[in-house]
Amino acid sequence: LAPGVFDPPGGDRGASGSIEDRFRLFDAVARLLSDITVRAPWVIVLDDAHRADYGSLLLLHHVVRTLGRERLLVMVNHRDTEPVHDVLVTGLAREPVTRRIDLRGLAAPAVGKQLAALVGRDVAPAQVKRVHAVTGGNPFFVGEMGWALADAGPAASAVPVPPSVLQTNNERLERLPPKSVWLLRAASIVGRGFPVEVLARMVGEPVLGCLDPLDEAAAARLVEPTATPGEHRFLHVLIRDAIEAALGTAERVQLHRSAAEAVEELYAGRLEPRLSDLARHWAAAAVLGERGRATGWIRRAAGEAVSRLSYEEGVRLYRLALDVGGGELDDLDRCRLLLALGAAQSLSGDHPGRLHTCRSAADLARSMARPDLIAEAALILEGGDGAEADRLVRRLCEEVLRGLGPQSSSLRARVAASLSRACIYLDDIDAAARASEQALAVANQCDDRATLVATLRARQLVRSDPDGTDERSGLAAQLLEIGREASDPETQMWAHLWRIDVMLQRGDLAGVGRELDPLAWCVGEVGGPVARWHLLRCRAAHAQAQARFADANRLANDGFTELIPLSAWVRDGVLAMTGHHIGPEASGAARAYGLDGPAGARDFCPAFGVIYSLAPAVVLISAGRCAEAAELYRALGPVAKWQPTTHGATISYALGIMVAAAMDAAEDVAALRGLLARYRGHHVAGGAGPAIYLGPVELYLGIAARHLGLLDDAVADLDHARQACAANGAAGYHVEALFELAVALAHRAADGDAARARSLAADCASRARTLGMAPFTARAQELTDRLGQASAEPLTPREREVAELVAQGLTNREIAAQLHLSARTAQNHVQHILTKLDLSNRSQIAVWITTRN
Repeated sequence: LAPGVFDPPGGDRGASGSIEDRFRLFDAVARLLSDITVRAPWVIVLDDAHRADYGSLLLLHHVVRTLGRERLLVMVNHRDTEPVHDVLVTGLAREPVTRRIDLRGLAAPAVGKQLAALVGRDVAPAQVKRVHAVTGGNPFFVGEMGWALADAGPAASAVPVPPSVLQTNNERLERLPPKSVWLLRAASIVGRGFPVEVLARMVGEPVLGCLDPLDEAAAARLVEPTATPGEHRFLHVLIRDAIEAALGTAERVQLHRSAAEAVEELYAGRLEPRLSDLARHWAAAAVLGERGRATGWIRRAAGEAVSRLSYEEGVRLYRLALDVGGGELDDLDRCRLLLALGAAQSLSGDHPGRLHTCRSAADLARSMARPDLIAEAALILEGGDGAEADRLVRRLCEEVLRGLGPQSSSLRARVAASLSRACIYLDDIDAAARASEQALAVANQCDDRATLVATLRARQLVRSDPDGTDERSGLAAQLLEIGREASDPETQMWAHLWRIDVMLQRGDLAGVGRELDPLAWCVGEVGGPVARWHLLRCRAAHAQAQARFADANRLANDGFTELIPLSAWVRDGVLAMTGHHIGPEASGAARAYGLDGPAGARDFCPAFGVIYSLAPAVVLISAGRCAEAAELYRALGPVAKWQPTTHGATISYALGIMVAAAMDAAEDVAALRGLLARYRGHHVAGGAGPAIYLGPVELYLGIAARHLGLLDDAVADLDHARQACAANGAAGYHVEALFELAVALAHRAADGDAARARSLAADCASRARTLGMAPFTARAQELTDRLGQASAEPLTPREREVAELVAQGLTNREIAAQLHLSARTAQNHVQHILTKLDLSNRSQIAVWITTRN
């Protein structure tokens, strides 16, 4: 259909690709199938899926998950007697479009009909019963025995087969000429399908000399020609398996060597599609003493597999190369194979295996005094995989930086960048800052764009807290310039993502909106699900910040669908925050976190630490399930022991205040308030990837101060938050700030506080109702009732008269004429009303009057 889809990235067969490249490939296949099924319905049959490699099964899973509504039927067969990957029996089974059919053997009457069709006559009931008992009703085996019955003729009184159906194959082989048997034994080593040219070279015969013997095997229903000229195949894979199983060890090894040499000679110069076959043959033939040659071919096949994004196959082959090479590998070759294996494990997602492999490679490199190879091991590990891996990366990077010469400037910069990332994850911010500064300084002296980009990324992560917004804005500008000079849309994409991070932490929601269009262009140029996921999560965060709750939930779920393995935490965070404002049932947050079942939070296992425990706790509090929220919260331990990431610190402290206040944990509230206070003037958002926005820092400082009884501080902070949200368009957090400020004023109860609290509560209820924020509508109305709104009139009778006319839309001049006042007196009344009710414009007076009435 489209063979170019599977070409390596950029057409470079030496390139290793990336996880993003594989997602782009999967997405391209899914879109291709979606396009062709628009024109006509398709059926795709995948036979013997138990033999498929893991990468191909992941592709199948992606297609099934993505194409739920197309006119496409995918039929997948596999043996339940063979070991299979979980994705086949578990992953696919969970998809709503999957239907499982267990194929059982044919009943005896059906076996009789199949036999009659094969032999051209009715078969005696005793023979049918015997065939059914031997074959279990397997149609293939029934067919095999049917051919045996046909050969035996109608006079046969019994089924002419021994107890095993495999013996049927042996009997048919015995009736063939020796040369045919000889060719089939050689062909069984090649595979189910085999080119006649390869077979001829294996046995040292001309091609013409092989055709007649193969015709005889075809007449015996053992092989058949394929649609490809010059190629035959065994009629069934079990025939090939049975013939190969009958080979002696010595014959099998020699045939593998003959097959390898034949493929090398016949396909010289165009071996890439045959490398996996060569690896298989040479691995089996290595025992003959050519381990070095075998290892070379296996390594080459592994590299080809990785370049074609079949990372799991690359891992298998690199391990095979290490095993086959054994003691004949010198330390340098073994080290390079370990590094290649570690890189493939990284791409395949096998991070525990990567850690073990890179540690072994580094130990071997150290014994050879090769800091450059130790550096490769550290760079493969990257960091962020847990404390053990991060400590190893740090130790290796520091060792390399001590051992590298001054000429290794580019490598030094990349290692320093890797050290910086490891220190960030180990919560050693000062060391991370020093390493990132060193990396950037060295990279700026190198003429190496890739190294400079890597060091910019490291520095961006180090400065991902709100205090680093100014520097990160400069880093984003530098990265954008690099991307534009190189006409590299992916680099430009990352620059726009960094700018959005900065703008969210500054509370510049309008700026975020302006960034989305150029980001969308870059994403369109880059293509693939990973890039689209970045765009969707930015749009979701922007919508959530602006209280466009339906849009936020839809975009978050679209992002999850686009990139399920990587995107659950982003979707869940958005749904948690929209659920806080509109209710967890309305947002689907409880379902997303798996908290909607009977077990609730008892079976919830947070994946990444502080934020990923606090967010579901907020969901549970929103649902009124405070006891379960307390379980999650207490599992985090004392606040002093929390270790939030630099980029997630404000989110961790803000969510912590929300949960601790609901738990009435005053000491924790005070501690978290102290930690968050240093970020005054900023807004609560992540600094290393847009995910969620939580409004100004002062909102949470005010909530904490109110809970602690520091009511003057609470009023000041919450009033600041109210004004900030009104200014930047964070409508949902504006409602929340209005409510919290009204509560604080009601508790403080100073002169004028009660009237202002009633006014704020009324405004909050009106805004919440308009936005669909049902929980806040109910709370604001309850607060209004509790404050005795009906009996307490903050306005004088004349001011109430003026307010009523303002609500009707009259101007000051029209009010003056109706009430027989001067225009200036009417204006003064309006200003007094605005001041008393803490309102800012005439429209809010109208809302207040409407609510009162």
